[in-house]
Amino acid sequence: MENPTYLALSHQNALRRQMETVANNLANANTTGFRSERLLFASFLTSKAGNPGVGGDGATRMAFVEGIGTYRDTRAGQAIKTDAPLDMMIHGSAYFVVDTPVGARYTRDGNFRLDANGTIVNAEGFALLDQNNQPIRLNPTETNVDVTKQGEIYAAGNRVGRIQLVSFPDEQALTRLGGGLYSSTVDAVPADPRAEVHQGMLEGSNVVSVNELTQMLDIVRRYESAQKILDTENDRALKAIERLARVA
Repeated sequence: MENPTYLALSHQNALRRQMETVANNLANANTTGFRSERLLFASFLTSKAGNPGVGGDGATRMAFVEGIGTYRDTRAGQAIKTDAPLDMMIHGSAYFVVDTPVGARYTRDGNFRLDANGTIVNAEGFALLDQNNQPIRLNPTETNVDVTKQGEIYAAGNRVGRIQLVSFPDEQALTRLGGGLYSSTVDAVPADPRAEVHQGMLEGSNVVSVNELTQMLDIVRRYESAQKILDTENDRALKAIERLARVA
């Protein structure tokens, strides 16, 4: 392949990955607690394709584009009022902790409910943990539930427990899983005391659909431009072959 072809294919591959990230953001525009992501790029040098006629390192090395990871937008989403007693929204840089079969996981999705045993669980049935890493349990038929801004839970006026809130020195190190959950290889630390729990509310996605659609259109235009380079190079190669054939 000629160098323009290598460069155009590298650009298209990066754009494809970027489109996947934007499409995932749009698909989760209405997902509770979802944080949008952006693809991070880096250029790297390679000696696979030379640059004839250029002296020095440029004769043997060229720069290509590579997607190296994603960056999560940690800004809070819009507050949504539901008035449901077990819907909770965190105000501040903190996460709920839920118990899963593979250990503790973290989430901003505060859409909780009571299961048949009276345990407060999320949509996937994972128990919300208190400060002692224990599931929080109520009477299965309890409807009179109050949650303070400090995460204290009261049922029929009696204190049941306190929700565990944690934070991380670097939120970008969290690994996004399905169902609004995150995992971390770094130990969580107690959340800032200023973090608050707001009852009867949920945190919406922080995705701005208009911005994502605009970016999607821009990606399409850039992909088409790279495709034009490939088409031009293909036509040039065909013409060169035809002329060489006539000379032969």
